[in-house]
Amino acid sequence: MSEWYMDSTSAVDYSGTSSASESMSISMPRGDIRPVYFTVHNRDEDNTQYEGTFDEIYFTVKTNYNKTEYLFQKRLSEGTIELMDDGVYQFVIEPEDTDNLKFGSYVFDIQLLAGTDIKQTFVGTLTLTNEATHRANE
Repeated sequence: MSEWYMDSTSAVDYSGTSSASESMSISMPRGDIRPVYFTVHNRDEDNTQYEGTFDEIYFTVKTNYNKTEYLFQKRLSEGTIELMDDGVYQFVIEPEDTDNLKFGSYVFDIQLLAGTDIKQTFVGTLTLTNEATHRANE
């Protein structure tokens, strides 16, 4: 099985570990828009950017990891996760994704699937904070 790790922009705080599961966090005001960018790298001597393709990528948000129901999800196959020309993946947390959620912390994972035997999961926390300007004030 190939080993990858994920690198991201300031939209996601990345803290690398030596395990297959990476830990990430996203903090944002509830109901705002948040683009998230990440690249996937091979876990090799040079940490080269992964140039292969993925059959599917999921970004899934839940109240906790044991729940089967998710609050919202982005998928490569649905076009809500995109591969840009420079090898950077992008998805956007839209206002409607978080408008009706309570303030607080949620869990997420980003799962990469390539072929039938390659699966890599990166886990993290999505924290929704308060804001001063509400939709009624816009």
